[in-house]
Amino acid sequence: MTQIEVPSETIVVEMGEDGLNILETFMQMSGMDDSAPVQCDICSKPLGKMKDVKHIESPESITIAERNGFKPEQMLKATENMLKEEGEENHDELMEIVLDSWKSIVDKSETPWVLCDECYESIKNFKSKR
Repeated sequence: MTQIEVPSETIVVEMGEDGLNILETFMQMSGMDDSAPVQCDICSKPLGKMKDVKHIESPESITIAERNGFKPEQMLKATENMLKEEGEENHDELMEIVLDSWKSIVDKSETPWVLCDECYESIKNFKSKR
């Protein structure tokens, strides 16, 4: 087993009347063994072990993709389905808040993003400046 140093970020958020509010962000280097389980930072799909991760993107490339129009469609669809199942009547308005909150998290992120194959494929065309 190999120990690796990875940058990590913990974001503390609260749900307010105007959407998710970022209260605090903690940055640190964390020790992680290469067999630690990881999941996609966009859709939360389990990816296996850290040593098997294929796609790691810089926070800058994720910000560029977001500014070029990328939206986390899988996450948004799952959120919309959850709101509909709960009988939420203003789900369109809430979905706009969720997307704006996600954009805010992207803009403030300073650590690399781990992506599954599907999220990598969906974001790669948005990563270059147009």
